[in-house]
Amino acid sequence: MKATLKSSSALTNVESPRFWNVPNSLTIGRLGLAALVFLMISTGWYAWALGVFLLAALTDALDGYFARLLNQGTALGRQLDPLVDKVIVCGTYIYLITIPDTGIWPGMVAIIVIRELLIQGLRSHLEGQGQDFGAKMAGKLKTVFQCLSISAVLLALSFNSPSPTLIVCRDILTWTAVALTLWSGLSYGWSALPRFRNDPEA
Repeated sequence: MKATLKSSSALTNVESPRFWNVPNSLTIGRLGLAALVFLMISTGWYAWALGVFLLAALTDALDGYFARLLNQGTALGRQLDPLVDKVIVCGTYIYLITIPDTGIWPGMVAIIVIRELLIQGLRSHLEGQGQDFGAKMAGKLKTVFQCLSISAVLLALSFNSPSPTLIVCRDILTWTAVALTLWSGLSYGWSALPRFRNDPEA
């Protein structure tokens, strides 16, 4: 009987997913890159900030790829990955709003930050109950345009006199990112409503 229990315990330990796997390590590394982006924006090193931001975006793609390739997806990783994305995106927008002539208004940043906080709260609550609340296409599209918007803003700031074409592209990308943020937030909220009707903790 004891041998059986020991064998079962050993099997459980072997099968338990480790936190420091490849995708989670990339996600934590992206958090460090976010701090570098904030530092470089605050010191006016916009070209360097753009490079580090693009590197962070690359690790965002790679952690999902390695999670599927190595079968290392975990419940914690599914929450940590979008949370770190929100930290770098919202934090970068907050830093950029303090700089004149970026085409970013306070209302835009408020919409983005509020949406991200609300949806992250929904995801944490539902996945904490064992319900899947993974990324939808609307959310992925929103993230792509947020990254394009931030990249365009940083690129424009890296020039002393950015071209009018770049400014127009920057503003179009930013407004599109805000519109998709609203749309995806409403989409996530609508899909979550039926789950709360039978939720005793809601």
